[in-house]
Amino acid sequence: MNTGSKFSDKNLIQALKAGDEKALGVFYRENFGKIAHLVLKNNGTNEDAKDIYQEGMIEVITQVRAGKLDVLTSKLSTYLYAVCHHKWIDKLRQQNKVADLTWELEEAVVILEEEPYERALEVVMSQVGQKCQELLHAFYYEKLPMSQIAWRLGFKDDNSAKSQKNKCMDKARELAKEILRTFNR
Repeated sequence: MNTGSKFSDKNLIQALKAGDEKALGVFYRENFGKIAHLVLKNNGTNEDAKDIYQEGMIEVITQVRAGKLDVLTSKLSTYLYAVCHHKWIDKLRQQNKVADLTWELEEAVVILEEEPYERALEVVMSQVGQKCQELLHAFYYEKLPMSQIAWRLGFKDDNSAKSQKNKCMDKARELAKEILRTFNR
């Protein structure tokens, strides 16, 4: 949290755990603008931004107080942004508007500032599309064979699934290059 306030992230987490209202107020005020920008740029209203931000803050504060963020690998503000981003995508999916979601590189750079490669992967995965996400997750994380992936995702055969995986990887590589190029400017 680059706030100019007296709170480092470690101190902020400790203060939030202790119920420090000043710390909560500082954290709340300093981060709303980024979330509002995200929501407003992606088919949302001011009310949507307030709702998503409130939900995100509640989730983050609950996790802080439960000790789940004691060893956080990013800034707390970056974590809050990611939580709100995921909440907004979920809301758009529920409204069948996810196809209209346009995550601009500006928002991606906010996340990339902390841990470029890990955050770049999150950004890339959010942009490759649902089918690619499922396919890449099944292949790389679940380590499923192509025959099972083809069956699960409704491809004609293993070769179709393999071809689609290659297309997804090409798309992911191009997105990653673009994101990292923007980050390194």
